[in-house]
Amino acid sequence: MGLSACAGPRSGALVAPGETGGATTEVDRAPVVARVAGQPLTAAELLQSWLHSDSRGVRALLDELILERLLVLEAVRLGVSVDTGKRQVARHQALDRLDQEVAASGAGGLSSDEFLRQRLGLNPGPYKERIQYQAELDLLAERVVRAWLLCTPHAQVRVIVLENQGQVSEVQALLAAGESFDHLARTWSVDDSGAEGGRVPPVVRGRAPLALVAFETPVGEVGGPVREGDRWLLMQVDARPTPLSPEHSDELSQAVEASLLLRPIEDPEYWQWKSAVVLEHEVDMSPFLRLMGDVALD
Repeated sequence: MGLSACAGPRSGALVAPGETGGATTEVDRAPVVARVAGQPLTAAELLQSWLHSDSRGVRALLDELILERLLVLEAVRLGVSVDTGKRQVARHQALDRLDQEVAASGAGGLSSDEFLRQRLGLNPGPYKERIQYQAELDLLAERVVRAWLLCTPHAQVRVIVLENQGQVSEVQALLAAGESFDHLARTWSVDDSGAEGGRVPPVVRGRAPLALVAFETPVGEVGGPVREGDRWLLMQVDARPTPLSPEHSDELSQAVEASLLLRPIEDPEYWQWKSAVVLEHEVDMSPFLRLMGDVALD
């Protein structure tokens, strides 16, 4: 999750770096990580070298850090928090997983502290605090994403994914003859969702073709077909719940916890949240781009 993100509703996700001749100044101010014959080796040089050797890794880590910051901002906006007991359990489980991973690594009986010091050259205290914090953040992320969904106009839908228009016509005829959407999804759909009668994660209001169908089709009826790549989709709209409000934090919190017990967060739900949240908060990458000089594309 992450980057240098600034709070506050904005119309865009990314502020393009302004024209500036400050690249040299930014690099000159970068922390020194080593000195060679008295000459400084800066963090900017280290990052530039890292970007050359693993550009995807650097950008993925930067994105993760940005999303962490956005997650915390959204938790405040939505009034979302995690029960102290759940946080403590998550912290203990994080340390248990570390111990298990060290034991499974064939580290010759080293404790996790010894492994971190001797094999990785890391201070165990800050490292363990970081993985415990990440465990807490994962719990918070589940609740923020679900709270966002419950506060956003969305439709509960089922889909039947078909390979060609001929199959679309056959399934439409069967629906018209009274066959249930659930049964047809299980027998016809080529998507994994067919095993659950076509159930997919809720679709939020938007401009994508599926979102348009989800909000243009009356509840209880079937919309489509919609072409997605080389497949065709028929969609049944089961419900369009009234969005909750962050102002009623107790009601929202109870709804979030109850819904997570029924079904955990699924990837499409997270992707929809991510696409929306970067439009709500300004994310300014210009400091990173100046630090990288001509290594990174803007």
